[in-house]
Amino acid sequence: MANPNDDPRSHIRLRFIEGLKAELRLLNPQGVQLTSSTSTVLLLNMSQDGLCFLSGLQLPVQHNYMVELRLQLAKTHLIVRGRIVWCSKHDNQYQHGVRFECSDTLKSLIVGAMNEELLARQPQQRKIHQLYNRLLHKNKYYFGG
Repeated sequence: MANPNDDPRSHIRLRFIEGLKAELRLLNPQGVQLTSSTSTVLLLNMSQDGLCFLSGLQLPVQHNYMVELRLQLAKTHLIVRGRIVWCSKHDNQYQHGVRFECSDTLKSLIVGAMNEELLARQPQQRKIHQLYNRLLHKNKYYFGG
C-alpha cells in the first residue's frame, strides 16, 4: 500500500489569489548560482513540499539544475530550493511545479509561515487554531488504554 506522504499533493496547499512575488535564481546541483541574473515570478500556491509559480520563462524539467526562490510569507523571509517537476503553458506564460529539497526544520518553518498567513487572512480563526494546537500538544503524549 502506498504511503500517503509520498504523494506531493497530499499536503494542504495555500493559494495566493493575487499571486505572491518571489525572486528566482538558477543553481547547479551543488547549489552554486549558474547566472548572475535573477527573475521575478508569481507564486500561485504552496505547500510544505513544493509550490507552483507563473513566469514568462519556460524552464525545462531536468535534474541537472535547481531553482532557488526567495520570498516573504507572512512576516517570514524564506529561501527554498527545489527542482522543476512539471511545466505547462498558459497563454504567454508558463506554470512550473517545484518540489522542495529541504530539511525537516525548513519544512516546519514553511508550515508555520503558512499558518501565520492563513491567520492574517482570517483573524477570526485564531481561536480555533489555538484550540487545535492545544489539543494536538495535549494528545501528543497520550497513548490510549
